[in-house]
Amino acid sequence: MRLVSLSETLPGEPVTNQDMAARFGLHERWLDTMTGNRSRYFCRPDSPPGVPRSTQELATLAGEQALLRAGVDPASLDFLILTTASPDHLMPATVNLVADRLGLNDLPTFQLTSGCAGALQGLYTARALLAGGELRRGLVIGADTCRNLWPSSEAAIAQLSPMEMVNFALFGDGAGAAVVEAGTDGPGLVVEHMFTRTVGKGRAPAQIVRWYGADGAPMVTDARRGSVREPMGEEDYKAIERHVPEAARAILDELVAVTGWRAAEVEHVLTPQLNGVMTEKIREYLGIRPEQAVSCVADTGNNGNALPFIQLNRAMQRIAAGTGVGGRLLVTTVESSKWVLAGMALRHRPEEAAGGR
Repeated sequence: MRLVSLSETLPGEPVTNQDMAARFGLHERWLDTMTGNRSRYFCRPDSPPGVPRSTQELATLAGEQALLRAGVDPASLDFLILTTASPDHLMPATVNLVADRLGLNDLPTFQLTSGCAGALQGLYTARALLAGGELRRGLVIGADTCRNLWPSSEAAIAQLSPMEMVNFALFGDGAGAAVVEAGTDGPGLVVEHMFTRTVGKGRAPAQIVRWYGADGAPMVTDARRGSVREPMGEEDYKAIERHVPEAARAILDELVAVTGWRAAEVEHVLTPQLNGVMTEKIREYLGIRPEQAVSCVADTGNNGNALPFIQLNRAMQRIAAGTGVGGRLLVTTVESSKWVLAGMALRHRPEEAAGGR
């Protein structure tokens, strides 16, 4: 399988730590130190026309851009995959709303609910579909928004704990996409190896995001023995800090062993994107040099399923600029919600090489 084009979409203008401090009453320097994120992007209901306001709008724009860059007609697609942790509705599936917006009909559509590993799970599914020989081209999109997590009022903001407030500084909205084709002949990023697997047996989830019905969140007892609404989301940051670096090491070691590439010689290494602080710690732990690392989270926020596509897009921009033509890429993603490891090794195949066959 080849990734023949990539795209990224971020809604509106960047929201800085100064903006977040004014909104939530947090100290700007504290946000810098705690997260390492400088900015993030959010869909807003009052955004001007043309600026995405929802997961489906973000995903559609990313898909349109990838198709345009690939120079292919949407009608030539054999399938559409959307990976997201934040669909606009439980039903209809957001992927089918995106298909409608893209003008697609009468083709298989798949929506995978996942977190940080979702983009690679979508590409893994695409590779399996293309391997059958009947399907030749597909579009894989990863998109997430924080819309359903935002407090509904100023009073709700006042009731947030400091850790809940930090979440809004960590996360952001975004989308990315890839047009994929069967075979290895032709320009693009050729997939040399890919895997995804759960390693969460017997381990508690480190991230939980809840959905509530018509009655809303139930009342629970907080640490001070008071009665509060159960939070929509929670994270075990200690478990994430402890386990994600070692998980990233396991992914990188497997990719290196299978490909025979030396990590120190690989031009582009895409490390897990948790936040700016953790991403830098993981880079150092893995022994990846700054010029090898392809990182974006400090500027985009953690936008989940979009992040690997954005990293891949920025790696391709580096290659197009002449820093690593013919280069190799190693992708590592770790999902802490129930501990999923995913990795991918790709080799850039320039158009000249493809045309010479």
